[in-house]
Order: sequence, then structure tokens, then C-alpha cells
Amino acid sequence: MIMQPQPAVNAVADAISATGEFDPPVVGVGEKTFYRVAINATENSIHWPDKIAAPSGLRFGGSTRGQLSLPDGIKVQPLTSYVYEVTPMATGHFTVPEFSVDAGVPVIVPATSLDVVVTNTGAIPSKISMELSATNLYFGEPLRIRLIAPPDPANRIHFLRDVEFNGASLLNDRLSTRLWVGPVDFGGQLKQSSTYETVVTLLSAGQINFSAQAFVGFNLVDSASSKFLVSDPVSIFVRPLPAENELPGFTGAVGKFLKDAPTLSTNRVHVGEPLKLKYGFHGEGNLTRYVPPETPRSREWQVIAGNTGENIFTLIPLTDEATSTPAIPFAAFDPVTGNYYDLTIPALPVTVMGDGLPTQITDWNSSDTNTVILKLGTPANLPGRSAPDLKTPQKRVGLILVQLLPLFIFVVLWRWDEHKRFLEAHPEIVRRRRAKRALRQEIALWRRAVAQGDSHKFIVHASAAMRIAVAPNFPADAGAMVCGDVLSQFENAERDGKTGETVRKIFEAADVRYAGSKAPPADFLAMKSDVESVLLQLEEKL
Repeated sequence: MIMQPQPAVNAVADAISATGEFDPPVVGVGEKTFYRVAINATENSIHWPDKIAAPSGLRFGGSTRGQLSLPDGIKVQPLTSYVYEVTPMATGHFTVPEFSVDAGVPVIVPATSLDVVVTNTGAIPSKISMELSATNLYFGEPLRIRLIAPPDPANRIHFLRDVEFNGASLLNDRLSTRLWVGPVDFGGQLKQSSTYETVVTLLSAGQINFSAQAFVGFNLVDSASSKFLVSDPVSIFVRPLPAENELPGFTGAVGKFLKDAPTLSTNRVHVGEPLKLKYGFHGEGNLTRYVPPETPRSREWQVIAGNTGENIFTLIPLTDEATSTPAIPFAAFDPVTGNYYDLTIPALPVTVMGDGLPTQITDWNSSDTNTVILKLGTPANLPGRSAPDLKTPQKRVGLILVQLLPLFIFVVLWRWDEHKRFLEAHPEIVRRRRAKRALRQEIALWRRAVAQGDSHKFIVHASAAMRIAVAPNFPADAGAMVCGDVLSQFENAERDGKTGETVRKIFEAADVRYAGSKAPPADFLAMKSDVESVLLQLEEKL
């Protein structure tokens, strides 16, 4: 196993501190608020108290905790957050007094105040929105979950990170997870927001309660902009699969599947010669975790299952009397109709021939004729392989090369592993290489827009190229880069001069496009030389 180097943790005892807040800080009686504490230390180093001394007018509910690792040069800065759900029972000004926790050294959590008024303020605490594809489903049926991070009051996008689900009997499929940014309806207004989508599999039947937690922030490399949020708990009911009418070959596949036509590697084979049977399924369901069909028993065939995920069976004929491959039972369960349905891999016709050797020899005849009866296979039509000479392999020059081949392969693998370790220790090299390729492609699209006289595409590709060129210096996703990030790559004189003016004009036009206004005027094409100069400078800095 190749061990990957892990960055050191920046855990200076004198730099450990804590913050506390109520979100929101002013609520009405009975309205929900969150009490949030953040400490820049690892979770396993903090001895958090079981109970917090709180005023009698505040009812503390369940708590959630999480840890985030932030880059800090060549080290990482840990950030651990604790969130309590609080419900005020009376009006007044309440204060959670300061208290000390042990994080290797004593850390003081400052006093935090909450104002509770009589009227309903309508304040909504910052939390993650969770949407489910269903709340009543069968055991083994995949559940699609969508988490949406709320934008801040300034409509800045908060990105989700380190998402976890709190609850038992949930298995998150990381392969089907995706994170994207798009418009989301918040109170009748479309706002750009970060959305996290994934698929979970429920591992038990009955009532299941769970919630989600994640760190959000418009700049997740800065602890000041990172906030730990949770979602409202949800409850779903999982029904067990019916035991009656279960079809042979059911291995737990739940969903709507269609089988592809099975194929054979050949339809003519000798006895004892293996052939491959390839099959496949597609449709709606959890295809990443399905269990393949079981190998059937057959007197005419030996059936060997392939490796996980290959969807291949190896079939070996045991007799030349076989005329078709064995049928392989398989079934699935449809959660919509509540019934099992058949997906059996059908038998395919094949021709099995003898192996070319005598298949029947009689015993020695005790009579005077001493007759031996042989039943031979089909003779070969062509002669076998010929040799150029009678030299043994030890006397051939090629043997030396064959003996050196393992050493050559070892050296190649060793150099490849050394190069891989180097790139793992210097991820900035990989980021810059990818950024250079993406930048050249974006510049080519920009030049095509200039040739076509398209001002709209001119601004789109110019701003995209600038974001791509500066993204590795942070590091961050190119889509998260803004005008200030691009200007920070130039000297003060360049920012105040023609270069800075060109960058600002491009991003102002891009922002107008995102706001839904009219397309920019055609005079932007006159900035071709200025924009090209900026892009070439950024490319040189990569």
C-alpha cells in the first residue's frame, strides 16, 4: 500500500480560542434559535461538558458537533463546532455565562446573550434545507437526498463541505454524490445557491429519523467565513420486502431495471474450453450496490462468476452433448407496484465439439485378434507449429531479454511511483497543469468569439479565462473566483492602470449578464488587445 503524506496540524496552544453566538440573536417566545460554539482545535482534543449551565428560561435541545480542516500554508487549521437547538420559554435578556473547556489547555468560551420578545419576530435560523425523493419506501430502495445551503443576506453563495448524516441505518453512496451551484427558490425569489445531491441506502425497516450537518461558507479556506449548520430532522418509514411471491434469483435488487441482450465470446467451443457470457442491466435503482445473480448448478456446465462489477460469467462445457448455455435465474423488486419481476438471463445456443483426443478406448481383447477400438475426434486440417532450429531455450539470445524484463518492469514501476509521490506532495503542480490546459482552451474560444464579433461570448470566455488562470493560486474552484481575486495577481501599478481597468470592465459586464440585463454593447470587441494582454500575463504567472 502506498502511504500518502498527510499535512501537519497547526495546533499552537496559545492560538486556541473559542467563539459563541445565538442564531438568530433576537427571537420571540417559542421560536427556535441555535446556540453555536466554534473552537480552532481538533474534536478529539476537546473535552466538551455533558451539560451547559444555561438560564432557566431557555430550553436546550439536542446537540450536534463537527470538525473542519482548513489549509494554513503547509499545515491545516482545525475548526470544531458545537450546535444546540434552543427554545425560549419566557421573554427577557438571557445570557449563557462564560465557561472553560479543556482542549489540551484551558479555553474560555465567552458569554453569549439572547433577547426574547413577546411578539413573533419571524426570524429564521441559518440551517440547511433537506429535500427527500420519498418518505415511504421499501427496504433496499435508494433514497435521493438534496441539501441546499442558504445564501447570506448579501446573496453570496455559501458552499457545502464535509457533509454528514446523523442517524442509524443509512449508507451514503459517495460515487453518486455531486455538488453544483444553481438558482433555488427562497421565499418566491430565485437565488444562486450551493446544492449537494447524493443517494443513500436504508439498511433496516421501520421508522428512521435522521438529519444532516455540514460546514458552509463563501470562502472555505478561511475559518472566519465557515459556519457549522444543521438541517431539521426528518422521519421516513421503511417497509420490509414482501416474503410472498418472491421469484428465484432475487438478490436484493430494488428498482425498475431492464436487461440488456446477453452476448457470448463465441458460439463454438470444445469440451473443457471456457467461454465468456456478458450480461448487463440498466434503469432506475441502486445499480452501484446490486448483488449479481448466483451461479446455477448444471451437470453439463461449470459456471464461474466474474469479479464484482464485471457482469461476466465464465462457462466451461463438461460434455459435447450440451446444446445451449444454462439459464441464470435473476429477479428484482419494483417498489412502485410492490411486486417481484423476472430478469432471468436466458439460455443461448452453442455448439460444443469434442476435444480432438480419443474419447473411448476398449479394454484389451482377450481373443487372438487382440483388437483395440478407438473413437477419435476430428483430425486437424493443418500441421502444428514449426521451429527454425533445434536450439534449446537456454542457448537463445532472447532468453536473456526475457530474464531482464522483470527488472525493467520494476524500474519503470519504481520511477512511476516516485513521480506519483512527488505529485502527491506537490498538488499545486497538478492544479497549474490542469489550469494551463483549461486556460488555453478558453482563450481559443475567446478568440473565436472575437472573430465572430460576438460581444456576449467575448465577455463570457474572457471572464472564465481570468478565473481559471488565478484559481490555482488560492487554491479554489474557478467558478468561485471574483474580480478582486484576479486583481490580486498584479502589482499595485498594474491594478491602478490599464490592466486593472480592463479586468474590472470585463467582470462588470459579466455581472450584468448574470443579473439578467441586456447583452453588453459591441464596443467591448475594441478591447481585444487589452484583454489579450491581460490573459497572456496571467498565463505567464501560472
